[in-house]
Amino acid sequence: MFTKTASRFLSGILLSCALLAPNPASAQTASPITVEIDGFAQTFDQPPIIVHDRALVPLRAIFEALGARVSWDESTQTVTAVKGTATIKLQIGAATAYRNGEALPLDVPAQVQNDRSLIPVRFVSEALGARVYWHEDTQTVDVRTPGVAKHYDAPPAMKLDTSKDYTAVVDTNKGTFKIHLDLQDAPLTVNNFVFLARDHYYDHVKFHRIIQSFMIQTGDPTGTGSGGPGYRFQDELRPKTHYAPGVVAMANAGPNTNGSQFFIGTGDAVENLDQAPYYTVFGEVSDGMDVVEAIAATPVAESPYGELSSPTEDVVINTITIEEK
Repeated sequence: MFTKTASRFLSGILLSCALLAPNPASAQTASPITVEIDGFAQTFDQPPIIVHDRALVPLRAIFEALGARVSWDESTQTVTAVKGTATIKLQIGAATAYRNGEALPLDVPAQVQNDRSLIPVRFVSEALGARVYWHEDTQTVDVRTPGVAKHYDAPPAMKLDTSKDYTAVVDTNKGTFKIHLDLQDAPLTVNNFVFLARDHYYDHVKFHRIIQSFMIQTGDPTGTGSGGPGYRFQDELRPKTHYAPGVVAMANAGPNTNGSQFFIGTGDAVENLDQAPYYTVFGEVSDGMDVVEAIAATPVAESPYGELSSPTEDVVINTITIEEK
């Protein structure tokens, strides 16, 4: 359950979002809109705007920032963007765009403002497969790209109520299980986990390391064991820690290097960690241990590090919902 330290900030592809505007005027800029890609704020010479409750962003700027090649045909007023195997074509004012020849309807046609072509975020989502979340409080379009870990500048501030009880409902493609979170013994760790879960950090993240007799490990959006949220926080180790099947603890790369990755004990071998109790326990599976065991039974192959732990099929967290009482 060690994490491999690495830092890499990869650009991604912009996603969809329906944004609320104060009134249904043709175009509104009442509140500045921030666009973040994997935690990094983007700067445009033409700010994003709202048109009919949809966010529009500068096409050339966003695609070039994300590594796509963009060309413009003045005679037909058509933009072509190419990234990898995807070729996107759209015409200014048209209600339909095309991805590899497939027609995709636009909620709002691409349009020109201040000599810049603007495009609905939703179209970019459907065309290039990223995800987006809208944060009303900060007027932020929060873009997440597949296989990239969102970057945060620092661990989250403590926001949990110590008088409440918190449970994580983990929905996976193998089924759902619940984790009772131990806020009393591991407040920093539980607060971090709840923050990341509520910010959708764990959505669509794989279990990248599986050893049936030992544990299953997840929490890295890159799926490599190298990814994390961009910060580290301190251990919360108990005087006497017992690791057993069902226990949930942080993975780390050494003392006080906790980030986002965690593991769940699935076999008797996890008890060997009692001799080296260096992993913060912050919860226990309270329901659905059969799902955890099904994940642990996933076939594995040799990893790049010579360990029989690399799943041969994807086991993915769909989302984690936090319940509080």
